[in-house]
Amino acid sequence: MTDIDNRRCIAALPGLLLALGCLSAASPSVAAQAPTGPGRISVAVGVAAVFPADVRFVDAEDAGEAALYGDDHFDTGTLGAGLEYGFAAGYRFGAFRAQAELRVTGQFAYEGQSNYAPAGPVQPTEARMKARRLLLSGFYGFGALGGLHPWVGAGLGANRYHLTHYIQRFPNPDDPSGNLRSGPGGEVPYTSLPPTTGHGFAWMLTAGMTVPLGGDALLDFGYRYTDAGSIGTATGDIEVVRYNEDGIRRLLRITINPTIADLRMHSVSATLRWLP
Repeated sequence: MTDIDNRRCIAALPGLLLALGCLSAASPSVAAQAPTGPGRISVAVGVAAVFPADVRFVDAEDAGEAALYGDDHFDTGTLGAGLEYGFAAGYRFGAFRAQAELRVTGQFAYEGQSNYAPAGPVQPTEARMKARRLLLSGFYGFGALGGLHPWVGAGLGANRYHLTHYIQRFPNPDDPSGNLRSGPGGEVPYTSLPPTTGHGFAWMLTAGMTVPLGGDALLDFGYRYTDAGSIGTATGDIEVVRYNEDGIRRLLRITINPTIADLRMHSVSATLRWLP
């Protein structure tokens, strides 16, 4: 599937979820079959359309190496929308359900701009990120409401991310003949940051509705806000590619301090839940 096809699928998912919810709600006789007895085990699989908030990379704590950005410099941009897959197992105590869940994202594409003072007005950056989260969550149901069963929930856990292909490019410096000059064939100077795998604390808040499908199957529709902690690059060597006046390519490796950015996400999901 192409990137364009993927974006179209993601954009269509919220409407599809709403349509499925309305269609399912049209059968109150089925909705009345929702299990309400105590102590029911459940397993679930689901998919969500995820819309990350804008991110801003800055210098993290000083680790004794060089700072990448320095004062008043940063890299700000957007992680593109993507898909996330969920797997869960839970146990219900009346109206309350406790659940352990694993969330696995597809690959998010980051596009941004850095703002180094001598590098000109256009400084495009890009990166790729994947993440996994393990959460312990609790959900409280409010009973039937027009054939639907609304609920709210919250969860705590850990987020593990993998950030790769992080490159800053400088195609239009203030001084085209200076340190950021292009190569003899128009090659653009760039800085490549090290790939990083890291982890941090995560929490989420969610609300939604459950539609019984008959038997032991349930369909959950939900909105979720997730604070996935921070992402960034670890202490390591960046690769700095520049070009001399005679056109010779220079490659410098410089050890830098970590960088950091907050990761916040909104998502809408559809989840199939079984009560074996």
